[in-house]
Amino acid sequence: MGVGLPPLEFTECMTDSPYFRENLHKHERELEKTNQQIKRIIKEVKDVLNTAKQLSSAQRSFAECLQVFTFECIGGAQTDDEQVICKSLSEFGKLIVSIEEERDRMVSFGKRLLSNESDMLPFVT
Repeated sequence: MGVGLPPLEFTECMTDSPYFRENLHKHERELEKTNQQIKRIIKEVKDVLNTAKQLSSAQRSFAECLQVFTFECIGGAQTDDEQVICKSLSEFGKLIVSIEEERDRMVSFGKRLLSNESDMLPFVT
């Protein structure tokens, strides 16, 4: 954290002194810097949300593979161990699907917030 900006005094505004002008320019530069940082944060959040959507798609594909996993039977039926493994993988796949459903809700909420960014941050252009 740096030293704070000096306050803009209304009485100095009326006299339009060189000190006031310089102080005003400092405030304008700081506002522009802040504006650029906010824009970058918004861009990064959008990138994170898009990447989360891609991750969710990959996780769902993985979950589907787990849910349909089976051993090729040698003989008449699967062994007890094979049945336990298949059931465990299927349950794990279901857990991943439920996690991805929640991730989708979070991403949707984040996108709704970003779609309203102009309402929330009117100074960001």
